[in-house]
Amino acid sequence: MNPTGLLMGNSLVQLGLGFIRFLAALPPRLGMAIGRLIGTLLFHTAKNRRLVCERNIAVCFPELGPSQQRNLVKACFEQNGIGLTETAWSWHRPINFVNDKIRLSGQELLEQANTEGRGVLLLCPHYSMLDLVAPLMYAVAGRFVVSYRPNDNPIFDKAVCRGRARYAELVDVRALRDIAKHLKQGDLVWFGPDQDMGPKGSVFAPFFGRPACTVTTPARLARMSGAVSIFLDLHRDDNGLYQVSFIPMPNNYPDEDEVKNARVLNQRIEDALKKHPSQYIWMHKRFKTNPDLTRQTLYQSD
Repeated sequence: MNPTGLLMGNSLVQLGLGFIRFLAALPPRLGMAIGRLIGTLLFHTAKNRRLVCERNIAVCFPELGPSQQRNLVKACFEQNGIGLTETAWSWHRPINFVNDKIRLSGQELLEQANTEGRGVLLLCPHYSMLDLVAPLMYAVAGRFVVSYRPNDNPIFDKAVCRGRARYAELVDVRALRDIAKHLKQGDLVWFGPDQDMGPKGSVFAPFFGRPACTVTTPARLARMSGAVSIFLDLHRDDNGLYQVSFIPMPNNYPDEDEVKNARVLNQRIEDALKKHPSQYIWMHKRFKTNPDLTRQTLYQSD
């Protein structure tokens, strides 16, 4: 990018970060309404992201008719718009602002792991309220560790790190030894296992009936560290409460068979998303890579 383009790009990032701070200062109901409106606007204007979402929904929910699929796609954008407001809250509101909005189940799994002196590998899909996971988990378990992929824009990456560092230590998702070290020390580590990162370090396993390139990293980390693997099922209900459910992985997870591990993991994710499909980031190219390792044509415009 030339210097002028870089300056304009950074100016837009700064403007966006200022808007996020503005959202955080609004009354919650108004902030959520504006977030929903932003999502609706993006549904009509972000054509490439809408195409990805439409194709994912068509693949994963073929039982829905065309109008139902379109309504679900629109709802996905609305929910992800609300997720922007929730990110603003996470970054700028008091750390304990969400504590009275949490409804928990399965927390005894965390307590048992703590009693045994074992770390917890928390397997969490990319829900629409992604950054709100930080204050939610902080309220439940105190400071923890977030594995994340640094953003290409240093200004935005700094803002992300500053917002999440209020609750957690951040570790580059590619630094497996560092993540394993935290797990061996008994820490709780958040890990997002649901994106197509390419064939290296991945296997193919069904996701809503279609082969999906699935990372083997969670199973590797669990074996390396002896940590307990727990799945996080999370959604926002109609009353604005956050239902946080910790779900055990099978006793034989991780298995030596990486495809079997990927099947189990994808099934956990699928089961969670079927209950509240609009509260997921369907805008990423989950089926980007074909089993023959060619690029997927699913997301090409007609």
